[in-house]
Amino acid sequence: MMDDRLPSKLWIDAHVRTCHAQGCPAFVVAKGDEARGGILLKVNRFAAGVHLFEQSRDFDGNRIWRRLGPETGEAEADADARVRKKRQFDSDLWVLEIEDMHGTYSCDAPVSAL
Repeated sequence: MMDDRLPSKLWIDAHVRTCHAQGCPAFVVAKGDEARGGILLKVNRFAAGVHLFEQSRDFDGNRIWRRLGPETGEAEADADARVRKKRQFDSDLWVLEIEDMHGTYSCDAPVSAL
């Protein structure tokens, strides 16, 4: 069986460039396994709160983003605590912070609350 997933580092590098081109600065906060590390997005909307998304797969194997935390966003300190807890459990997890001052960023795959 062939795995069609991009290596995590390649996806991260490409997404950082895409975000910068769209006017949303993006920074790697934590590096994970270059080939198969999980990916967590920390979308900082400043006054509108921080939104966390974890890359996952649906039941059919399609790539999705799982929302972590409240849909309306949360305080940065709460989001950072959630990220620390995830990284303690999975040290191979990548964390990418995206600064979205204008609320224009959207994930590149469907978002699920589950």
